[in-house]
Amino acid sequence: MVRRLFIAMFLAASMVLGSTALSVAEDGDTSAFRDIAVGKDYRLRVAAALSLSRSKSPGARPALEKALRDPHPAVRASAAAALGAMGNPAAVPALKAALNLEPAPNLKRPIAAAIEKLSRSSSKARFLVSLGKFENRSGVKDAKLGPQLKQQTRNRVAQFADIEIVADGTDLAAEGKSRKLPAFTLDGSVTHLSKRHGADGVGFAAKVEYVIREMPSQTLKGSMTGSAQALAEAKRAQGLRELAQLQSDAVAGAIESALQRAPLALEAASGSSVVASGR
Repeated sequence: MVRRLFIAMFLAASMVLGSTALSVAEDGDTSAFRDIAVGKDYRLRVAAALSLSRSKSPGARPALEKALRDPHPAVRASAAAALGAMGNPAAVPALKAALNLEPAPNLKRPIAAAIEKLSRSSSKARFLVSLGKFENRSGVKDAKLGPQLKQQTRNRVAQFADIEIVADGTDLAAEGKSRKLPAFTLDGSVTHLSKRHGADGVGFAAKVEYVIREMPSQTLKGSMTGSAQALAEAKRAQGLRELAQLQSDAVAGAIESALQRAPLALEAASGSSVVASGR
């Protein structure tokens, strides 16, 4: 199964808003990512889950969400507790899916507790966002990349309680005015996608970029960029299916990297009148 591959995610993000730049450099502790993915002893995977609960890496939450499907109940329970401890409401959809699929009745309670804890931390929408133009500018011929980027972006942004994505065709400016909320259009593109093969494994590197435009003026307010690498042991990623999964993981990681601070980006854009430029 593809999900049993050892996939190490390395992510980085930058955000340019007005005249202020913010860079995020994630920690290099890949051992926890490795252990939670392929640790042979379940106790090693449990320890990795607890370690990731304190991690600042944007890849920690996706790794813990995958661990909700671990074959050992102790690992699944630890992953649920770790997600609850992280305090990110974006994990609620994965936890709800895990709750519905959980075969052990005694594990449903800690999963439900994590959902309740994260749900209490959600807040009212403060920004309206429409999804604009999404395209593949990586040079790789793949007609699916643009639509996939848009759908994955929609899924990720929808997980922020303070951001509401309006339906396609909505008069965003009128909606923002009537609800007295700042309104923005988000355009996105895959700017880089390459396959790599080295001593550390085989995989893909991806970069994405988002541009924030204020509505109705169409004023460019900022940009968010993210990059990620998805690597697996070469002997475990030899088929087309496995390679396609690695490419998908790399793009998903880049999206996570770029959008992890989307609420902060929109908040800054709401108070900025200076056009921003990307990295």
